[in-house]
Amino acid sequence: MKKGIILNLKQIKLLDYVAVNKIFILLSVVFISGIVIGTVRFDSGIFLTQNSEKLFESFTKLHTEYKLIASMLGVAITPFITLWQGIFTGSITSHLYSTYKLNGIAFNAIVLVPPLAVFAVCSFFAAKYAIDFSLSIAKLTLPRSRPVSLYNAFKTYCTKSLIFIAIAILCSAVEIILNILFLKFFNF
Repeated sequence: MKKGIILNLKQIKLLDYVAVNKIFILLSVVFISGIVIGTVRFDSGIFLTQNSEKLFESFTKLHTEYKLIASMLGVAITPFITLWQGIFTGSITSHLYSTYKLNGIAFNAIVLVPPLAVFAVCSFFAAKYAIDFSLSIAKLTLPRSRPVSLYNAFKTYCTKSLIFIAIAILCSAVEIILNILFLKFFNF
């Protein structure tokens, strides 16, 4: 009789991956929680129900503005913005499904979700680097902290922020192109 394979987590180094990427994983959990809240609370939430069309129409604008604010404010606001981004995403996708049924599912799958998935991952990385840099600055304000130059860290942070902004603009452009190409196939 053939026996099963024993899985050793130390060989996979999954725990090392989790330890190194704990902020990214936490932001992912917060975002997914927001999607669940936005989806579950869609029918019972008066604000979300009444304003879903406005949220849907201004999706790209709100998405970009909130993430730029999160990059500036760092540790304090980033998890809340990520949660709010998930709530918006959940409510918009729920609105499309509940209002337009199969057309809403198709619109989500073809137009909304592909650029959103790339943008969400990019947002998590941007938020992670914002939190890391904010923590580096905060450590300098502690008593008995050694004076350290943040020039290289700031340069790296700015370079990565420019890359994230370029990806966000590219995601917005892809979403616009997908809207132009496929919106005519939907009866909204």
